[in-house]
Amino acid sequence: MDSVLDLLFDHAKGLGLNIVRYNIGGGANPAVDTNMRPFADIPGFRPGGPSAPYDWAADERQRKILLGAMERGVTVTEAFSNSPPFWMTISGSVTGNIGWGKDNLDPNYYDAFVDYLTTIVKHFEEAWGIHFDTINPFNEPVEGWWNIDRRRKAQEGCNFSIPTISKVLLSLQKSLDEKKISTKISAFDSWSQNTCQVLLRMEEDCLKAINQVNVHTYVNVPTKEEGAQRQKVKQRVSLLGKKLWMSEYGPLSWVGEELDIALAVGRHITLDLNDLQPSAWCYWQALEVSGSSWGLLTAPFSYEQKPFVVSLSKQYFVMMHFTRWIRPGFQIFDNASLKDTLVIASNLSGSSLVLVGTNTSNYNKDIRVDLSDLASGLAGTSVQAALFRTSAVENHVELPILYFDSPIVFVRLALKSITSIIIS
Repeated sequence: MDSVLDLLFDHAKGLGLNIVRYNIGGGANPAVDTNMRPFADIPGFRPGGPSAPYDWAADERQRKILLGAMERGVTVTEAFSNSPPFWMTISGSVTGNIGWGKDNLDPNYYDAFVDYLTTIVKHFEEAWGIHFDTINPFNEPVEGWWNIDRRRKAQEGCNFSIPTISKVLLSLQKSLDEKKISTKISAFDSWSQNTCQVLLRMEEDCLKAINQVNVHTYVNVPTKEEGAQRQKVKQRVSLLGKKLWMSEYGPLSWVGEELDIALAVGRHITLDLNDLQPSAWCYWQALEVSGSSWGLLTAPFSYEQKPFVVSLSKQYFVMMHFTRWIRPGFQIFDNASLKDTLVIASNLSGSSLVLVGTNTSNYNKDIRVDLSDLASGLAGTSVQAALFRTSAVENHVELPILYFDSPIVFVRLALKSITSIIIS
């Protein structure tokens, strides 16, 4: 566990990730939810029903990971729910209702669901010193696909109609206020294509309750990135004056070689940072089952298997090019001309300037950047660039330093590679 935590959250030893999203489990119904994925069967804190006490010993493993991540530098935490407890649902299952798009939270339990979430958030702070900055009671609530299907492995999920979303949001704000919890509300963790529609249908009092808008930038056709509607979402959220997160992404529908998929994720991150311009970017699930195209790390999900082997995927090293060098508080510069290739960032003082270039093609690509346009202090000066590259045969390998007589930098991005360029 310590090795995995170091690989993900320690800046010197690993990626230096600084956000954890903690999944408040609903808790599967042992009578019917027998087809849960091993990495999606999250224990609930009140499995016995509305009159039963809370089980604060539940979900010990995920809580240990959260605490270990915070010890290694995590500064931002969010709690989110995929489904209410099974006994609050209409179907009796945390995997969804019977039928496409139907609500699964029993109307009799709107307030009980909210009380469940806020009681957990309050207990985490009082018992373990874990303050959640935000809480999101939904996950892909309007996409419609959370319905019971016993033929496949499942995870927790719950559909919410717009009227139900509104009622839950207002009830959640009231409960946070009454319990004197400073945690803010985030919503809706919908696909970015649906987010504007949901926001437009929200009443003013519901919008006021939301502090942060979370979106998922998945696209149904991997090669059609414009389907994510990034700029449309950015403009709508900006008009509302809300913080914006890209809170979940992974290589949905991507098939092919591991390097190609990893670089496609790098290109997707680049588009998100340039077009969507969120203040946070979160991968869906860092540790995945062996053989999956998802995951920064992979391992067999069997506690009986010895030794427990954790493998680093190409996506791990692609992610390192962003997280090792573009740190919390950095500014992302507008970059329309190379928006799917290059991210340009600096710290607020301008003393650290970072370029991350992703080349998914089968040919080398040359880029030219005039740094004096980005930092006035560089005008007329010579600069040097430290380079790190991941390719078919390299994993964040340091390359020879490049020297330039002027602040105009020319760098060749090798075919099928990602390169971090650190300017000084």
